[in-house]
Amino acid sequence: MRMDDMGRIPSALELTTDELLALRAILARSFVPANQINREVRLHLSQLGLICKALGGLMATPAGRIVARF
Repeated sequence: MRMDDMGRIPSALELTTDELLALRAILARSFVPANQINREVRLHLSQLGLICKALGGLMATPAGRIVARF
């Protein structure tokens, strides 16, 4: 269930509180070590296309930046 599979960006209302907080934490720091985010939260945000792995950590995707700000 990735963003491009659905053809739309999920809204912040579709995320759990933990997912939204994790996404905002990633956005605030630009880069977060993967082990600092709960595995289930990390997997779901990745499936939605809101975060991606980079250099051993996590970064918000452009879609993730949009969702985190609203």
